[in-house]
Amino acid sequence: MLQKSKIRFVRLSAFLLICAAAISLSSCSVWSWLWSREHGDVISPDDMIIGEGDMATETENMFEGAIEYTGEAHSGTDIFYAGKESSPHRSSIIVVDAGHQMKGSATPEPNGPNSEVMKSEVTWGAVGVATGQAEYDLNLRVALLLRDELIRRGYSVVMIRETNNVDISNMERAQIANKYQAVAYVRIHANSWTDESMHGAMTISQSAANPYPSCAAHYTQSSQLSRLILDEFCAQTGIDQCKMREMDDMTGTNWSLIPTTIVEMGFLSHPTDDRLMATDYFRQEAAIGIANGIDAYVAWLAEQTADTTETAPAGAEPSSESMPTETTTEE
Repeated sequence: MLQKSKIRFVRLSAFLLICAAAISLSSCSVWSWLWSREHGDVISPDDMIIGEGDMATETENMFEGAIEYTGEAHSGTDIFYAGKESSPHRSSIIVVDAGHQMKGSATPEPNGPNSEVMKSEVTWGAVGVATGQAEYDLNLRVALLLRDELIRRGYSVVMIRETNNVDISNMERAQIANKYQAVAYVRIHANSWTDESMHGAMTISQSAANPYPSCAAHYTQSSQLSRLILDEFCAQTGIDQCKMREMDDMTGTNWSLIPTTIVEMGFLSHPTDDRLMATDYFRQEAAIGIANGIDAYVAWLAEQTADTTETAPAGAEPSSESMPTETTTEE
């Protein structure tokens, strides 16, 4: 009996010490320690499927050029992984774009189809105010984790890039997504602003009044995609939710012929956001959160298909709170 009492005392003491340590840490660190997953969970061989063109007739060539999933990064652009044949998500192609690249290009390109407005092809993005991390690298790290998470869930995935040393404009990125007639084009970014108090995650889509008809046609879907991803992203990572925004000057969005959203994971200009986004914990949870949002969106699409009555997405109206008319949100 005495021995059992000593064991209970030791266990209780250990528990109290853990609680004391937890209290001394930030809430984010606590959750990271308790709940973070191992980086790069093992992928089942069943998830590593090469496309064989065995889909329905109207999409029989959809998987032409698909490559075997290895879990590693590939050079170049337009990298396609076919989902496992047993998955109901196999025909739902998700295009993932890690925004920016190591070397920007100031060469001008049209801001949208037939536009006289010209913008630089692509920039290399922002830099963390506290950590010095480069946005183009942060975006890619999260995009690769998102790739893995989506493949686990059975989706077919197109990666715009898997290395930082590429040369591909924002227009060209959208055209890749258009080629696959994907159900969603998800663009991974981080934000920056001159006011260091600005913080939190946001998503950006086109407005209903987008001047490019082919882009405006997908406003409802893009808005819903943005809302669902933002909700799930913030719930999974614990980062504050800033808001949804609608912008019609983003080249990669204006050229898109499919539903699209820009996920601004946080503000690199905000020291706390910046440090958080530099952690493996946040990056893994960010990927899971975005994937959860995609799951919710695909389920919503299925409901719309089953329902013959057109419905507007609940809560899709962006917040009317004051926001800067310009941020350093770049493409």
